Amino acid sequence: MVLGAAFVAFLLAGWRVPGGQVAPGADVSVTVNRTGELDVAPHGRLLHVRDLRPGRFAEARFVATNTTGTTLAVRVRARAGGADLDEQLALRVLARRAPLFSGTLGRLRVRSRRRLVLSAGASAALVVRVWLPSRARAYDARGAGVSLELLSEAAD
Repeated sequence: MVLGAAFVAFLLAGWRVPGGQVAPGADVSVTVNRTGELDVAPHGRLLHVRDLRPGRFAEARFVATNTTGTTLAVRVRARAGGADLDEQLALRVLARRAPLFSGTLGRLRVRSRRRLVLSAGASAALVVRVWLPSRARAYDARGAGVSLELLSEAAD
């Protein structure tokens, strides 16, 4: 009897319910393109991260060059197809190591308040970082194709 109880205990200890599938994290890509006033290198897709989850980030660098003969004030804005990650996805854009923007994708749908001033022919390195903050909850299997727009105007 004791042997039978020990055998049952052994079987129960080894028996597990399959865990099932874990939903994939967010699928995020960021692109940037040239404008009539600014050259961008590299241009096109800067980054693409699959299964983005809180605690992870992705980062890309690019250089923007003023191709005009005047000084430009450059701001950033995001365009994205859907709004699924507007309040979940965080972005930071740095220019010359100073923040142009830091906040959610939804907030970056309006041009940044801060600007980068580029004199005629000048270049600046920019860094884009995306992540999901620890408070993010509704991100599973959602995606955002973010087009980072560089908006320029003559500087005052």
